[in-house]
Amino acid sequence: MAIALLAGTVLALAGFLLTSVQGFALASHLAAAEPAARFLVTRHVAYAIPTVLLSLFSQSMVIFFFIGTGRLVKDEIATFAEPEKRAVLAALRDFKRRTSPAATFALLSAIAVFVLGGAVHTRTLPGWTHLAASLLAVATHFWALREEWRAFLDNGKLMADPKAWARGATRGQAAG
Repeated sequence: MAIALLAGTVLALAGFLLTSVQGFALASHLAAAEPAARFLVTRHVAYAIPTVLLSLFSQSMVIFFFIGTGRLVKDEIATFAEPEKRAVLAALRDFKRRTSPAATFALLSAIAVFVLGGAVHTRTLPGWTHLAASLLAVATHFWALREEWRAFLDNGKLMADPKAWARGATRGQAAG
């Protein structure tokens, strides 16, 4: 599941990059008032819609993944000693702390790019607003990918053997 969610984030990021490059081509044709512009607008929107949907899906599923796996692990550690339980619960909170803001902002940035693109298309806002939102969305998705990658790796180790994770964490606290 983690690989599929990371792939979704990577594909959304690739979609934003592709749609952005295509948007630059569109802008040059619009500036020259070429007849190809109408076709390019349609293509740009056709790239944008699946990209935004993929971003919304993958980022919301990342949030739900850590909620769900956290619940599974909490059930599994119910019989652990209190120091081990605290160590695992701290790790679960850390995973959510690292991924939730990045996933939420990536999700919101995707929505902002799409809405601002519509506003630019209807000439309600200048084109730079859509470009700025697009660049921000790409940066935010890179941030989300980095945080999710690290958290998924750590979460996988924790879920594979919560007892070993707890022992390692409590030993690290005792040494530190």
